[in-house]
Amino acid sequence: MFLFLLKILLLFTVASVTGKSVQSEELPDLKWPKKYTFEATKVSLTSALVEDIQYWRTSKQSRVDYNSGAVKSIKIKGKRKASSAAFGVQYDIHPETTEEYLNELKCTRKNGTLTKRILPEDILPRARDFEHVGKDFLDIGEVQKYLCEDEESNTKKYLWASLKNSTWVPVRIEDLEFNSWLETLKKHTVYDIYNFETEFDENVFDVDQYDCAGEAAVEDSEEDDIDLSILDPENDDHVEAAFNRFKQEHNRNYDTDDEHEMRKNIFQKTLRKVQAHNSKNSSYKMTLNKFSDRTREEKQKSTGLIRRKEGEVGTHAFPYDEKKISQLVETLPADVDLRLLGYVSPVRDQEDCGSCWSFGTTSAVEGALARSNGGRLLRLANQALVDCAWGFGANGCNGGSDTAAYRWMIKYGLPTEEEYGPYKNKDGFCEIDNMTSIYPIKGFTDVTPFSVEALKIAVMNHGPLSVSIDVGSSDTLYNYNGGIYYDKDCTATKLDHEVTLVGYGEIDGDSYWIVKNSWGRDWGIDGYFHISTRDNACGIATEPTYVVI
Repeated sequence: MFLFLLKILLLFTVASVTGKSVQSEELPDLKWPKKYTFEATKVSLTSALVEDIQYWRTSKQSRVDYNSGAVKSIKIKGKRKASSAAFGVQYDIHPETTEEYLNELKCTRKNGTLTKRILPEDILPRARDFEHVGKDFLDIGEVQKYLCEDEESNTKKYLWASLKNSTWVPVRIEDLEFNSWLETLKKHTVYDIYNFETEFDENVFDVDQYDCAGEAAVEDSEEDDIDLSILDPENDDHVEAAFNRFKQEHNRNYDTDDEHEMRKNIFQKTLRKVQAHNSKNSSYKMTLNKFSDRTREEKQKSTGLIRRKEGEVGTHAFPYDEKKISQLVETLPADVDLRLLGYVSPVRDQEDCGSCWSFGTTSAVEGALARSNGGRLLRLANQALVDCAWGFGANGCNGGSDTAAYRWMIKYGLPTEEEYGPYKNKDGFCEIDNMTSIYPIKGFTDVTPFSVEALKIAVMNHGPLSVSIDVGSSDTLYNYNGGIYYDKDCTATKLDHEVTLVGYGEIDGDSYWIVKNSWGRDWGIDGYFHISTRDNACGIATEPTYVVI
């Protein structure tokens, strides 16, 4: 994956030789054929997720295959005559494995409605929205470059395409989405397209071979039109409508009427807090999310850091003294993002297991291994730490420390997730003796505490880093939605959550750390957050560590 991402970065560097030397009248209008198919690699540079895609499209039908064809989505435009599919139909096909069968393909059918029509899915953007901005040189040779900017949605799209026998062939799409209120990058996705063809057998849209269950139409819902930004938290009707939408979105089902009322009251208090905060001139925004009906005690289950014992230090000294730090700071780049180098695995969700300490340290080891083996990023099994590190001061889902994780890994190493098994959100039996591939570490290094300069150098030369922060004192990070997080109620001492530092940046003179969390991709900025570098915000510079391989 590292080599692939590095290739993209190198190609972007080459592609910077652009200009408007090619006059638009020399080129035919950009447009796509009525029928086409292609393959693509989709890379999210904000979450480090890589997906393979195969795509078929006609004027009335589309099919997208993901994960080497394991998952298929077929959408068919509705017919004019009255029928059960008058407003379109969607088929979703995926494999299931049980004790009775292995990888059996299951199909579900969903009909559109008058207000929620199902249309063919578009991966290629609408060609007429793009303006020709010049030519570039990619690995396939000379291509034409186009740009589409939308100020209302705060998005920017770049498109590279070439002419082949009078047909436009897309080569690459780059999507950027920004936070509207702060103009910080929220999502960054690149599609590399290949094997573009205009002929294929339309039998690819047939679903007769699958037993597609369900023909229920998509229900219309008044809540879909609710604008959460103008909700009145003191208006019972507004709260009820918003809470119903929240329950549907997050699949909430409560056991009793009393619990339902209790959860709604918490939700209402969260709504008050979010709106009060967002009405202020703050460097970050808050939102309603999966934590919005949870008690403080329940939210604390999504942390789990136990502070290391007093006097515990890293096994290897930090190799930069004050003089060396002062010299190196002068040559540091203005921003660093290790996700772009392929050193960071996708964001995961620890759920209600207090295992943050295992996620932060595992990510640090994954990054160190990628640095040492030419960019090969391995997904290591943090579940092994949850199951096995008890004798080193960790307590599984009841919490643990970074030092406990590191000292266990020094003795036993860490297996891959593929061999040991995925994260379970529960304590499990330790299976480390049965592993064939183990990746040991020599030790870990404590970065000079409270030093922004030392931490930047460590990120640049040794990251990703495992860092500890204080979440519980202010309770606002749970509802973070974007921007540069800074809360004066955070402390530098009550550290209760372990996260992963993957870079730093600056906007309008305000510098921030780029941090990978373990609360899922549906939280924050695709699972990440930006936190201020000033005042040792939330203690992030108190106990940073990196792994020595």
